[in-house]
Amino acid sequence: MYDDKKVGYTITQVALGIDELERRLQKGNGALDTEGLIPIYLGKDMIEPKRYIRWESVNEDLASLEPEIAQCPDTSRKLFLEALLRSLHAATDIFQGKESSFAYRLENLVGVPAKPADEAVIAELQDEIDQALVRSKIVRGTLGERISTWQNSKFIPVEKLEQEYNLLQEEAVRRTANTVFDVGDFRMKLFLRPGTYSAGKCNFLEGTMEINTDLGCTRAALKHLVTHENFPGHATQLLYTLDAYKRGAAPADILLCTLNGIPGVIQEGIGDQATEIIDWVEDDDDVIQIALRRLRIAVATTASWKLMELGENEESVVQYIKETGFALDPYVDGRINQAKHIYRGPFNASYYYGNQAVRAKRLATPKEEYSQFITYLYGRLHSLEGF
Repeated sequence: MYDDKKVGYTITQVALGIDELERRLQKGNGALDTEGLIPIYLGKDMIEPKRYIRWESVNEDLASLEPEIAQCPDTSRKLFLEALLRSLHAATDIFQGKESSFAYRLENLVGVPAKPADEAVIAELQDEIDQALVRSKIVRGTLGERISTWQNSKFIPVEKLEQEYNLLQEEAVRRTANTVFDVGDFRMKLFLRPGTYSAGKCNFLEGTMEINTDLGCTRAALKHLVTHENFPGHATQLLYTLDAYKRGAAPADILLCTLNGIPGVIQEGIGDQATEIIDWVEDDDDVIQIALRRLRIAVATTASWKLMELGENEESVVQYIKETGFALDPYVDGRINQAKHIYRGPFNASYYYGNQAVRAKRLATPKEEYSQFITYLYGRLHSLEGF
């Protein structure tokens, strides 16, 4: 008889064992540096990890899970577990130095289609930005020039970023408690870090949030960083999943929500849909920011495909990101550097496909069923095809 809690516990043991083996063998110099397969894990002392000394034992344990998962009666759950197995197989292949195509890693490691973003979506987003700029009375110049005009007129002075961040964080916490989960006194402290590749980055374990001041930051962009990284985004998902496991409401594998693999797609979808999840779109500045973010992740997905699968010239791909996604150099550098990374490269596409999936399900959910949608979204891990 199929036992989902047993399967979830075992696959979590295996994943933890892979993480430990990779860290021990690579000593921080492998495909994931010091990050490991599971960058943040809150289940310490709750799950006993598998202890491995060789990769062959990992493959044997993964193979032994296949017939058990085949008996899972829940279709979406079964699709997730099958996808997680494929992702762990792909990860161990990379850790062992085995070669694989970019398309293979997209499909198996990340769990997204091996193709570029939909050009129609890119065109629709450009049009949405154009219309919002018109409503904002910004009508002169090319679309790229008008976006720059909008951003330059909205940038928060660096010396006021921390104050605005704290105000936004408190409102995000309030809305998250009403809609998703009460995070209590947990907060993320702001640090300003010029010269980094990403617009913002959170360190949950240290309770810190970094913002790249080189890019400039509008209130709408700062709101996105607060919601994506903190509340109701990544930090909230970590707190929610730990609580769900402790309450017995979810199997052990929910503790793998940060695993560098299949779970990352919907995880990033939650982050990029976070402002809308807590119903915090206030004005056209938010509309522009959300559409611009969606546009850039779509463009980054196509750019990665062009560069890594089609072998197009890097200079032309950089130009494509700048001209189609209206992106600044630090952002472009970050996307290109990630695309070329043997492990992280295909995860550029996780933002695009995750956002599309979570957005579609959110919009299709009737108001009276929204709380059930939240429980479904946060209360289990998902693969894209099973979502």
